Amino acid sequence: MKKTLVIILAVAMMLSLAAFGEGNTASADALKDTFVFAMGGEPQILDPAIAGDAVTQTAIQAMYFVLYKLDEHGAAVPNAVESCTISEDGLTYTFKLVDGNKWSDGQPVLASEYAFGAKRSLGLGSALSYYSYFIKDYVLNAEKYEGAKVAEMTDIGIAADDEANTLTFTLKAPCSYFVSLLTTSVFAAVRPEFATEHESVWADSAEVPVNGAYYPTKIASNEEIVLKKNPHYVWADKVVTENVIMKTMEDMDAQLLAYQNGEIDMASNVDAGVVSNVFAGKPDLIKTNTVINYYVQMNSAEWTTAPALTDYNVRRALQLALNREEIVAALDAGEGYYPLFGYVPKGIAGVNGDFREEIDSVAPYVYYDAEEAKELLATAGYGVDNPLNLVYKYNTNTMHDVVAQVLQQQWKEVGVNVTFEAMEIRTFFADRDENGNYQLARGAMSADYMDPTTFLCMLITSAQQKPVVTDDVYDGLIADAEATKDPAERLEKLHKAEKYLVEEKAYTIPVLGYRTFYLLNPNVSGIGYDPVGNIYIENVQVK
Repeated sequence: MKKTLVIILAVAMMLSLAAFGEGNTASADALKDTFVFAMGGEPQILDPAIAGDAVTQTAIQAMYFVLYKLDEHGAAVPNAVESCTISEDGLTYTFKLVDGNKWSDGQPVLASEYAFGAKRSLGLGSALSYYSYFIKDYVLNAEKYEGAKVAEMTDIGIAADDEANTLTFTLKAPCSYFVSLLTTSVFAAVRPEFATEHESVWADSAEVPVNGAYYPTKIASNEEIVLKKNPHYVWADKVVTENVIMKTMEDMDAQLLAYQNGEIDMASNVDAGVVSNVFAGKPDLIKTNTVINYYVQMNSAEWTTAPALTDYNVRRALQLALNREEIVAALDAGEGYYPLFGYVPKGIAGVNGDFREEIDSVAPYVYYDAEEAKELLATAGYGVDNPLNLVYKYNTNTMHDVVAQVLQQQWKEVGVNVTFEAMEIRTFFADRDENGNYQLARGAMSADYMDPTTFLCMLITSAQQKPVVTDDVYDGLIADAEATKDPAERLEKLHKAEKYLVEEKAYTIPVLGYRTFYLLNPNVSGIGYDPVGNIYIENVQVK
């Protein structure tokens, strides 16, 4: 009902405008100096070591010059790196950094500032810097320095030569996708005199120098972030638009209306079902092939407030009670969504094709069987006459509302009563990720790099900020796969690990995978996208 009303209102708004975007158009030769972008919620503090979600990363990618970036196909391409040399044993990576890399105050960026940034991320620890495990788990001797001060990291495999502008990483073991990890901002350069260790208050000051295409002039994360072209950026001559305004708009309907009113040039958080209907066939509708899983995470830790979730029968029943085709149909976005039958979504290469599809075509790990779900619940002592009561937490938006309502209905049919706790996005992330304060929680993750481990490593014990899955067997399966040199054998072992995670232990509930939809003013060009959900705005132009 809500979605139908939104579509009706959206169509009415379109008809009421003589020509959408008229207020944002200019002559073919003129370019505007400002791009207005709507974020999907309030970003985290703008510390590159901490930024772990797509909302914050969009700002971080504009402000910081990371070592590598992903292209539209998910390949890692050099960004702040001019060249890379890998030792014969695959353990040492030596990077020559690009010339002319400067901070927004004009000072040259040093290789040692990239080294300091990585070490500082490790020192923050995984409880604060989620992606610091990309350092802890891969770099030589890094694991013993989690939470330490940079000066204490005497034998870590990170070194810098400022005179040669050279940065070196030495790994614990060969890693075929290591350069893809360097696309994350935990490896970004930061200035030691500004970037305090073990805290991040400094990061939301507009006075702190950055080295990306834009620097901040205003940081009011609950309202907007205002960026201005960095004249000292290494490729400043390619940056056309002088100003970027990133507005905080968590509500999808608000973004849609703001876009239709010409108040914003881009809506990054929209309901795919609504916009795919309202903007069908129009150039405003942008569809990107992101690699994302959408799932329900269960808190099965021994300290959970829902002890029933420590029972495999209950967890498996919750998986099998879901008719994923019905959930996709309820979202009503055509090709925007697809049922997900494992933890790794489509779009990652496997042994002989797509990693997901080569399993689903034979024996998917989850399926819909309400009767089997009832039997499993009965074994655990629950049923329609004696229902299991659980609480499902999620951050509020139209898509999550629709999914939650279908989940509630389908679980009720097998004897599980679920109540909702819909929350503001930052409070939700704190409860889910930092505190583990939930029974059931919405989860979604876009790939950080194009390998199955980008998803499968999320639930190893060391990668969780507040572990809700602690299983030495699963950790060992991942470790064994990562130690395997033969690529095909490694992928087969990762299939085995995923089967253990999803089918044999039922630690998580896959729901769907999806493409990402945006609305973009047709007068805007130069926006870049990648399969992991990053939006690159450094080359944006607005007519």
